Amino acid sequence: MCGIVGIFSQASCGFQRLSSHDVERLSHRGPDGQGIYNDDYISLGHRRLSILDLSPEGAQPKSTKDGRYTVTFNGEIYNYIELRKELMELGERFYGSSDTEVLLAAYRIWGRACVERFRGMFAFALYDKEARILFMARDRCGEKPFFYYRDQAGFYFASELKALLPLLPQVPDLEPSVVDMYLHYQYVPEPLTLLSDVHKLPAAHTLTISSENWNAEPARYWSIDSIPAEHLPDPLIDKGIHIKNALEDAVKMTLRSDVPVGVALSGGIDSSAIALFAQRNSSQPLHAFCVGYPGRPAHDEREQAKAFAKQQGMIIHEVELPVDGFVDFFPELVKIMDEPIADIAAFGHYAVPAAAARSGIKVLLSGIGGDELFWGYPWARKAAILNQWRVVSPFILEKIVRSKIGRKFVSRLVPDFPLDEAIHSFDTYTPQDQLYLYAAVPDFLVARLMKERVSGVVMRTLHVDNVFAATKTSHQTPKTVPATIIRLLFDTWLSSNCLSLGDRVSMGVGVETRMPFLDIRLVETVMALRQSTPDHRLGHKAWLRDSLQGVLPDEVLARPKSGFQPPVIDWLQGVVKRYATILPEGYLSQAGIIDPLLIDRFIKDDVWDYSRLFFVYKLILLEMWYALVVKGGFCMGHDRRN
Repeated sequence: MCGIVGIFSQASCGFQRLSSHDVERLSHRGPDGQGIYNDDYISLGHRRLSILDLSPEGAQPKSTKDGRYTVTFNGEIYNYIELRKELMELGERFYGSSDTEVLLAAYRIWGRACVERFRGMFAFALYDKEARILFMARDRCGEKPFFYYRDQAGFYFASELKALLPLLPQVPDLEPSVVDMYLHYQYVPEPLTLLSDVHKLPAAHTLTISSENWNAEPARYWSIDSIPAEHLPDPLIDKGIHIKNALEDAVKMTLRSDVPVGVALSGGIDSSAIALFAQRNSSQPLHAFCVGYPGRPAHDEREQAKAFAKQQGMIIHEVELPVDGFVDFFPELVKIMDEPIADIAAFGHYAVPAAAARSGIKVLLSGIGGDELFWGYPWARKAAILNQWRVVSPFILEKIVRSKIGRKFVSRLVPDFPLDEAIHSFDTYTPQDQLYLYAAVPDFLVARLMKERVSGVVMRTLHVDNVFAATKTSHQTPKTVPATIIRLLFDTWLSSNCLSLGDRVSMGVGVETRMPFLDIRLVETVMALRQSTPDHRLGHKAWLRDSLQGVLPDEVLARPKSGFQPPVIDWLQGVVKRYATILPEGYLSQAGIIDPLLIDRFIKDDVWDYSRLFFVYKLILLEMWYALVVKGGFCMGHDRRN
């Protein structure tokens, strides 16, 4: 795991190459070393977190022995051992034991199709010096970040905005349409960013540019809702066995490391399964880390986590998060997150890898992805059922559910049909040519009402459908709807909230987080099984629970989902009380995003509930991010351009 940064120039002279200081901005992602590669057209930088091959052979940027190919690579290719063997049979020679060397050899043999063979998480830029081509790729689920900016003089990229922005010729403007999305979703759906002309390379995409093809666009190489038939598991074997074996194999892969590995452990199914399989396949007791809150409220899962860890022979570490600690740390957390992600659990997600780092653990296994892959969100399951009916004839369905007789008929004919959600779906402003999904999330709809009360002049010009640009879908049939819902979850919430947040908070303390539930073999196994046997009507994580019967204790399998549940109201009130005064005269007011008079009146109102608190929290986070990361980052890099 590392940090990458680079500049690719159209011309062979006149561009300013990376300095040591430019690369050091990513030192938190890679505290173990630094490297820069330069030639006439490109400058590549790298910060190293040593996980595999701790010798100098693992250092980057890394070039092939003939000097033609050079890569700066962030991530891990878990199946590098198997690929190395295959490549050696094809005549490739290796001089070290890193997955970076395997990546270079794979590109030399298979070209751009090499990414289709990788199991892992990755974001890299590979330069072909002879052809003057820059090839970039990102893993299938978006575990590793890749930001870029392009003008006619140069192409700039980095793992984080903090490293990218200081390289740019000017401060990018805020994009009001994307701010609108952020206020609804609580994150920015990729490939968008809040800044004009700054993009994210989308998950499961590659990008290839050269002087002859400078304006090339990203190309998708994989999609979760289009799994080829050859990936169908053996139908004679129970699907639960397929899933259990694929999950344990994924955990084995993610245990490959030359440094200690730990586990983020709650009391739930996902992290417990990973902890069990990890300890089962480890020769030494693993360290597990859990989060709790003062007073041990009902949602504090430390006791369950401790009991399970002890049962498995693991070493457990507790982290308690006080309210004042979150409020005091908030500005630093904003900088660590790198882009605004208003997930209130961010402090808890940061505390776990921070504790791991203090214990000398560099790799942390996480249960992220289990909810998205196995229908862990009730609103998503209901949306899948409802949309299957809506795509047939939304007009007839609306007439049925709005009549008393029709509702009675449907409830008897289809007991699991979400009647309340059906009525709600027709009363919301979801475009009729799209699936009903995020409008099922209360915060999404509340944001529209709150926004209207404080919007500045530029926000008032936006069309009401603007926020749905991130969830556009092609024509659907009842059969394709469930897989499309999963894809939308992966392409939005998972990649831009969960994975972005998880990457930044762990890399902020130099810890690599690995997510076995996102292993490509497991994901394709589950999605292939669904082609013949849909499971979205079976309840909360039905397939995963069935596959772990006799593996996890019954009390874990029966436990309802909890996850990180901080004292939300206390944390929101603390942040709003301390920092809301920055809004009336801040950047958002100056840019016309919010109206200074309206926001001043809004934050002085005596009536506060969760919806108001959370909306103001999102504005404070956005305001502070622009000041600390955007403006602050540009000022830090100004000296290199003058």
